[in-house]
Amino acid sequence: MAVAETERHPVNCATAEGDLRAIAAEKKHAQTQQAESVFAVTPAGALLGLVTGTENKRLEMLSGDYIKQLDARSAEIKSTCGVK
Repeated sequence: MAVAETERHPVNCATAEGDLRAIAAEKKHAQTQQAESVFAVTPAGALLGLVTGTENKRLEMLSGDYIKQLDARSAEIKSTCGVK
């Protein structure tokens, strides 16, 4: 999910509240996945991840960077659009 600033969609205040709800839902999902991702770093989980192609996504969520990115985008939308 590491997207360069220039590649991200600009903030659209007309959709800000919906965007914030979507980010909140994704953050909750990511936190759940983060807890489940411990399985991904076990040998069996790593093998399964390699087979299914989910190892990078699981490890990214486990690192916490993804949640930080979601928080940053949420803060950006709130700041730009004056949403609390």
